[in-house]
Amino acid sequence: MLIGLLRCISPITSEIYNLDDAQIAKQLCRSLMGKKYVILLDDIWTTAAWDAIQGCFPDNFNGSRILVTTRFKEVAEYLSANPYHVLHQTPKDCRQLFSRKVFGQSYISRGNFSVEERIVRGCGGLPLAVVLIAGLLVTTESPVVWRYVAETLDEVDRNDNNNRISKILLLSYMYLPHHLKDCIHYFGVFPEDNVIPVKRLINLWIAEGFIRPHINMSLEEVAESYLDDLINRSLVQINELSIDGKVKSCKLHDQVHEFCVRETIKGDTLCIITDNHTPKASCWLSCQTSHWPITQTSYGNCMPNKIHSILCFGKDVNHSKCRFVYPCLKSLRVLDLSLVKCSQGMPPEITDLVHLRYLALSTIGSLYEFRFFKLKNLVTLIVTSWMEKCPLQLPCDMLDLPKLRHLHVDKRCSQYLPCLVKKDLQTLYWLKVASSNKKPNFIMVPNLRELGIFIEGQLEPSYLGSLVYLDLLEKLKFEVGRVERFYLPTGFPPNLKKLTLRYTYLPWKEMDTIGKLPRLEVLKLKDFAFCGPTWEPSKQGFRKLKALLISRSDLKHWHASSNHFPVLERLVLRYCWELKQVPLKFAKIGTLNLIVLECCYSSLVTSALQISSAKSGTLKGKAPLRVGKVGNKVELPIIERSEEEMLKADKNVMKYVKKLF
Repeated sequence: MLIGLLRCISPITSEIYNLDDAQIAKQLCRSLMGKKYVILLDDIWTTAAWDAIQGCFPDNFNGSRILVTTRFKEVAEYLSANPYHVLHQTPKDCRQLFSRKVFGQSYISRGNFSVEERIVRGCGGLPLAVVLIAGLLVTTESPVVWRYVAETLDEVDRNDNNNRISKILLLSYMYLPHHLKDCIHYFGVFPEDNVIPVKRLINLWIAEGFIRPHINMSLEEVAESYLDDLINRSLVQINELSIDGKVKSCKLHDQVHEFCVRETIKGDTLCIITDNHTPKASCWLSCQTSHWPITQTSYGNCMPNKIHSILCFGKDVNHSKCRFVYPCLKSLRVLDLSLVKCSQGMPPEITDLVHLRYLALSTIGSLYEFRFFKLKNLVTLIVTSWMEKCPLQLPCDMLDLPKLRHLHVDKRCSQYLPCLVKKDLQTLYWLKVASSNKKPNFIMVPNLRELGIFIEGQLEPSYLGSLVYLDLLEKLKFEVGRVERFYLPTGFPPNLKKLTLRYTYLPWKEMDTIGKLPRLEVLKLKDFAFCGPTWEPSKQGFRKLKALLISRSDLKHWHASSNHFPVLERLVLRYCWELKQVPLKFAKIGTLNLIVLECCYSSLVTSALQISSAKSGTLKGKAPLRVGKVGNKVELPIIERSEEEMLKADKNVMKYVKKLF
């Protein structure tokens, strides 16, 4: 919560995650000191939660305000002597919301006693109830189902809102297809309000065996369709979209999460381990405690084959000498220790868990002696260092695992492509490429879909020439370490859709090569990927580009028009301090619907608003161009002074500094 608040106020870096709560709270307080602010804290459950964070908000005596929402009367009265009670939605508003969700249009009344009217009335004016019941009914036109839903809601006490939501959730669950029930259950493994990266969720679903094979679709694509179905049913919420508009992370409403936890615990499928709950043998163990709870005392004698998954969510859990392998753990499919700080490599007993399909580790030191080759069923392997200054030492044969589909290791870990063709491998982050190594032969991994390459040492342009053989590769990332100059590869994969460059320091004229990529839809330029004051794209390029991000750049003059980016939909500019104007001719790009400006100067914002205004006059029913802005600054006036005046000013400053000290 503290990090979320801090992110809303000022840009943060990954270093924030190395601080403890007190340090983050102090930084948050310092960020607000002396400023006039308004903060909205949505859905506070307890008075203790408020007590824990209220000290972070300084009283600057300047009209700052904090708005808190809660569903609990005692919390509201604790925070305010005169809380505001939000009224339920009016019947008209509920009808409109229901109709938009189910029919995709405004509500047309069919009579006071129609089934639709009874259902809307049965939602009791609660938007959550309307959205959930609409998510159920949008999937069926059966009059029998609609009547049953109406009859069920008729029986609910008008004043019992918690029971109303529970009934609706039970209905939604009852009519879920069987293949989605395990998927929605699995959300109970994650802590409440946990933001879940979609890729992680999908890989876990696959490891658990929830995903049914489908002709002409990969398991990952099928899993993505399952998630889309749950989102359309309003059971899962979108938390964040990627730059190309796809779901990047998701979460559950707290009451939906509570339902999932209750159902899985009732079925003896899930055990949530906290400081206050005794461990119990279940199919899934969700460890939400600050100490390591898996011991021989707690689990040594339970039934074999009972425990399939262990996921650890505790903060700052350290693991050094505890053993992992007891009879009941030998059937583990999932072991997620990504938040556990392991020291001196990993316990070697993990390699005896031969049924593992998903393994996530966070450790330091050497893993040369760790016998990964025994884990022949691994599908997803994630190995990272929890200390940035201590890169891991990994064995070079990890890609030889026979069923491996997704490998994620730190950028600076040496890793080599396999000697034999690996058709199953789809994701590889990161492949370290150095000048001292032999040329990587990407023919050995023909079905890669995502690839991250970290480059150390000077490479000739032809060094990565075999990239052209990756016909299925859609996503490619380049990041550069200690290199005097980076050269773009002589050829790119033919079906590349997303390209990210970071620390490559290329001249803008090289962009013409990227612009010619025939299927490129998303381009991210991070941390001086390109350098120089002027960028003038060629007219032939970027015919399919839909999303463009430029982050940290010294670009001053951008001479571009709608001809260069004919189908651009989203533009994101971050920390572009030198750039004063978005090309005004972008107003003619008919597809452009979003410009996001973060930590830029106000003149850049002004130009974006001018483009938005110019487009609004030619919309003709299309969605308007939205301009989002975060942490932008007003320019200081540039005053040209003579050298003599500047010297005199410097002397005056030094005199003032001496007076202070």
